[in-house]
Amino acid sequence: MAVNTETVVYRSLSLGAGVQSSVLALLLSRSDPRLLELGYPQPDVAVFADTGWEPAYVYAHLDWLERELDFPLLRVSAGDLRSNIKRGQTVSGHRFIDVPFFLVDENGKKGMLRRQCTNHYKIQPIYRHIRQLAGGRPGRPFPTDTHVEMWLGISLDEVGRMKPSREAWVEHRWPLVDLGMSRSDCLDWFSSEYPGRHLPRSACVICPYRSDQHWLELKRSEPSSFEEAVKFDRWLRSSRSNPVRQIVSGRPYLHSARRPLASVIAARESEGLENINHFNEECEGLCGI
Repeated sequence: MAVNTETVVYRSLSLGAGVQSSVLALLLSRSDPRLLELGYPQPDVAVFADTGWEPAYVYAHLDWLERELDFPLLRVSAGDLRSNIKRGQTVSGHRFIDVPFFLVDENGKKGMLRRQCTNHYKIQPIYRHIRQLAGGRPGRPFPTDTHVEMWLGISLDEVGRMKPSREAWVEHRWPLVDLGMSRSDCLDWFSSEYPGRHLPRSACVICPYRSDQHWLELKRSEPSSFEEAVKFDRWLRSSRSNPVRQIVSGRPYLHSARRPLASVIAARESEGLENINHFNEECEGLCGI
C-alpha cells in the first residue's frame, strides 16, 4: 500500500461498541506502547452511530466505556430505524426498505433485500460528523493535501472486511490488524483487565445478520429486546397493507430460515447449541466491531 503523504488533520475511531472496537478504544485510551510505535496516538474522538434501536445493554456498555476513555466519545444519528421502517421509508424520506430482510414468494422462491442500513445509519452519519469536526465545509471540497484517518476495529481474523474508504479525504487504518490481534485475543485481554465484566456483542435489535447463537444470547440476556424482535417479525407479515409488504415482493422474515423468528429460535434452543446455524452471509461487521 502506498504511503499517504498528506497531512493528517484529524484522527477518529469508528466505534461499533462490540468486542474489537471496545478493546481498541481502551488500548488507545491507555496509550498502549505497541500502538504508539505503530503510529496510533490517542484519537481526537471515538464515534458511535446510533440507529435508535440498539439493545439496552449496548447503551449501558457505551455509558461505561465513555467513563473509561481519556478522549471524547461522540454519539451521532441519522434517524430512528424503527420509525422509518414502520413508515416504509429510509433516512432520506424516500419510500425504500434498507434492512436486508429475507423473502420468499408464493412459489417458494427465496430472495433477500439489499443491505443499505449499515451505510445509511452507520457509515454516512459518522463520515458526515467527522468531516465537520475536521474542518470540512458543506458543499466545499475537503482542504487539499490533508486527510482524516479513520481507525476501524477489524481484527486479524477478519482481514476480508478491510476495505478502503469511499471518500478521498478519509484514509482507513486497522490498528488491531497491525497489532496482530484476533477477536479471541481481544476477549482474552479484556477478561484479564476487567475480570467479571461482560463484553457484549453489538447489533441493532432486529438485525437479520444475527446468528442463531446471537439470537439466543439476546433472548437470554435481554428478553424484552428479543420479544421486540419477535413482535416486529410478526408485524412484517401481519397485513399486505403494511408499508413493508407494499414495497417488497414476497413475505419478509428476520431469520434466514424464512420462518417466524420465535419458532425457529425455540426449535434451535431445544436442539442444543451444536445444531445452531451461524449465519453471517454478507455481513461486513461494521455495525458492531
